[in-house]
Amino acid sequence: MAERLREAALVKDLAPRGMPAALDRFFSRLAAEGRAPEFAQAEDFAASAQSRTVFRTLLTALSRFAPEVPTAAAVPVKRDWDAWLNGRYNTRTPRPRRSRREALRPEDWPAPWRDTLPCLEKRVRRDGRRYRPLAQKTRAAVVQAVGLLALAREHAIAEGREPGDGFTPELAETFLGFLIGRVNPASGEPIRFGTIADYFERVMCFAARAELYGPDGEASFGEILAACRAEEAEETPAKRAAMRAFRETHGLDGVLEAAVAASEEARDLPGHSDKAARLRRKAVVFALLVNGVDRQGDLSEFRIGRDIVRRADGTWEPAFRQSKTARWKENGPLWGLTGLLIDAHLLEGRPAWCIETRIAELDGRNLLSLRDEGFDTYHASKLLREAFGISGHLIRTAVTDLLRRHRPDAAWAVQRLLGHSVEWMQERYRSEFAEVASVEKYHAALEMLVRGGASADPKQKRRKRG
Repeated sequence: MAERLREAALVKDLAPRGMPAALDRFFSRLAAEGRAPEFAQAEDFAASAQSRTVFRTLLTALSRFAPEVPTAAAVPVKRDWDAWLNGRYNTRTPRPRRSRREALRPEDWPAPWRDTLPCLEKRVRRDGRRYRPLAQKTRAAVVQAVGLLALAREHAIAEGREPGDGFTPELAETFLGFLIGRVNPASGEPIRFGTIADYFERVMCFAARAELYGPDGEASFGEILAACRAEEAEETPAKRAAMRAFRETHGLDGVLEAAVAASEEARDLPGHSDKAARLRRKAVVFALLVNGVDRQGDLSEFRIGRDIVRRADGTWEPAFRQSKTARWKENGPLWGLTGLLIDAHLLEGRPAWCIETRIAELDGRNLLSLRDEGFDTYHASKLLREAFGISGHLIRTAVTDLLRRHRPDAAWAVQRLLGHSVEWMQERYRSEFAEVASVEKYHAALEMLVRGGASADPKQKRRKRG
């Protein structure tokens, strides 16, 4: 380091000013604390810089003259200084956001509907059928659909019609006409028949539990549901077109190659940089989506040492309860490639021998954010859309189709891979391939199929900066 500083001084290349002094303070602090540079802590960076400018000068100096010093530990200090700067200068009052909510809230529903809402959270028996409590996400979807039905009823009343409080044939026709005339508030596109059918299914779920059907009401709602499903089958699914474009342009091996490329690009950046953190996170998300085929909502909730654990041999293994089905999912260890990308994500530029220490430090924290709080449910899809224009849900479809085409006669494996409770749920993930089934030891088989001879192993490049 001293020789690099001397050469820079000779050619008067020491901008920004103050780099020698910043380095001197930093290494003097480490010497006083008895710590090697590889074990620098956040407090060392904080104590060596009394202002944001000095702190940024120190990081620049370390990148230029001591790139062997890991700077990932400076991230909390960087975050604190950025928060201070934003709090000082970004003091404008944010503009209020305009809500896109259309469905009526339960307090605005007809009284008979509102009074029976708790049945969604209880175990009930209706006409000899037992209904279990709905999961939180499913319950929210049902409430939103019934809220739209209540809004459709209000529109009918405003037009001089009186559909009543019961779930009657008149109310079913009113709801259908209301939905056909609507557009998606986010995209501006007309609502598809498949979406209308989903709304009718949720409304019928509520009506059966709450015993709100009028005479012939259940039959009318059921007939419209069947008709919408038939129309859905005639539509050209956007999902099918997106899948075809993805396979032709990228493919699953392309997702893994993008994961490796992102991790390698992050190696050449300072360990404390936001860009490096995002690249490492992207690499982990891409690899996990292809390897584990988990729902993006579950993936976004993984906790280190809880939902995903590093075994003694260095492999990583997820085991968790799925949020959508509440079923336990445990499919064995992840691929070696995925494990290497997770290790790099946790190390943040530190030497590989620090991994056990990092796992202990991050125990219980969110895998993607490396903090107590995680990202939103659709963070994985945002990263995928940026790179490939598809969602995490379509990765599940692509993997299922791949296995069906190449591995016959093991339908249980697709069921287990997707985490479904019943085998017929696989039908929702078909795109355009003939019915074939799946795989024994599907993780190993899937890796072979996805990578298919393509060299996706990460190149062991020398780390240039901390």
